[in-house]
Amino acid sequence: MESPRPTSRRSLLTVSAAAGTAGLLAGCSPFQDLVGDTSGEPAAVSTEGAPVRVGKLSEVPVGGSASRDVDGKPILIHRPDEETVLAYSAECTHQGCKVAATESEIACPCHNSTFALQDGSVTGGPAPAPLPRFAAAIDGDWITVSV
Repeated sequence: MESPRPTSRRSLLTVSAAAGTAGLLAGCSPFQDLVGDTSGEPAAVSTEGAPVRVGKLSEVPVGGSASRDVDGKPILIHRPDEETVLAYSAECTHQGCKVAATESEIACPCHNSTFALQDGSVTGGPAPAPLPRFAAAIDGDWITVSV
């Protein structure tokens, strides 16, 4: 009985390079949301940090959103109704691109990840996790966020 021929270094490098390329392409796949942690669960609201005034309530209309920087961190504020403000990190959980709100969702322009306005959960694209959330409140005429 003959022993099997050993694998050449060239064959091993070719297979390794092909597997690595496939892995990189899978990260940009529109089907990545089926593989990542996109169970629909929103991130827990962070309660760290002291409340900081990020803008006037009148600057964010009901149903609207606004972008702000708080202590050097990009934040997205959303106001779903008269008595509620929500705050999310404005950095996509996929590769850190800055996200923006549309009328119906939060979208990343880099790789088309999308997030729910109501809770920051992943609704599509390669993002592996929901947007981090921050405690937000209405304080008189001001919106405060704890980052």
